[in-house]
Amino acid sequence: MKKALNIVVQFILFLGLFAVGSFMHPLNWHWATTVTPEGTRYFIADGLLLSVGAFLAIVVVQAIRKRLCNTSRTIIAFVLAVVVGYIVRLGFITTEAIRSQY
Repeated sequence: MKKALNIVVQFILFLGLFAVGSFMHPLNWHWATTVTPEGTRYFIADGLLLSVGAFLAIVVVQAIRKRLCNTSRTIIAFVLAVVVGYIVRLGFITTEAIRSQY
């Protein structure tokens, strides 16, 4: 039960960081993925980078404390959070194309 709770808490942490970074743009890193007649589709990488940073910090702390047996659960929580983040399209925005009035 304690192991499952650990996975759920880490999942919420990673997904929360992914969402906050996707909406607040603290680092303002983005790139265009596609251009359509409706506008340009961008991916904001800030949320993903914040999640990766938290993941690496947790793994480093686990390594320092010599508890690397918990790393597999951390990896599961991280991968699950990233997959769910991409499914709900966190980080993707579309800007409308400027259309000529003439």
